[in-house]
Amino acid sequence: MNANTSSLSSLCTASQPAVRAGSAPSAVATRPSVRYTLSQLHPSATEIDRRRLDIQMRMPQVAIGALHQFLHDLFADDDLVKAYFPHVGATSAAGHAPTMPLDLSERAAERAGTYWGLLHRHEREVAAVAAFVQSCGYYWCARQQALGGHLVPVAVSPRTYRSRIAVAQRELLQEPLRQLRRSHPELGSTLAQVLGMDCDGDVDPQQVARIQAALGTAQMQVH
Repeated sequence: MNANTSSLSSLCTASQPAVRAGSAPSAVATRPSVRYTLSQLHPSATEIDRRRLDIQMRMPQVAIGALHQFLHDLFADDDLVKAYFPHVGATSAAGHAPTMPLDLSERAAERAGTYWGLLHRHEREVAAVAAFVQSCGYYWCARQQALGGHLVPVAVSPRTYRSRIAVAQRELLQEPLRQLRRSHPELGSTLAQVLGMDCDGDVDPQQVARIQAALGTAQMQVH
């Protein structure tokens, strides 16, 4: 477990509702909606490396080197890599494989990056990267819940659950964003605001609003 996420496990496993990855949490959950296999929850080191390579191949292929490095820094975390791969749902009647968080993130990134309201290429790249990572806290918490083996979910308010996801997301993104700001201050501040991390830095509020609109539209289309 990586240093920047080692403190999150107890936060995300304590009294959480069982929820389906990619869906909104409800106030009361009656049964776990996802059953994970041991190989999904505890992959080998070789499998983790293979999964990380898969993420790198499917993450937004951006021209801005600082954004590319941001993604690599974020997914250097082994536990986050694991969180992007558990299958969600069952194999369909047509034989299609269950969806993974990585699938949802890839689709969201593709849609956000082609949103009609974005004016410049760098806005499209920021939108694609933000869409790819904006649910990382949720996926992290979903995996930690599964690791905790909560077969009898405990009711918890949506507000409390959202707060836990927000804390997890902040912990996951904090260091990669700090590194991005070091190499490209304006870009780092813009991405941080787009992801709702903070309001520091000299950024264009209209640009932030355009990119956030792209994220919202992409999420509605994906889910």
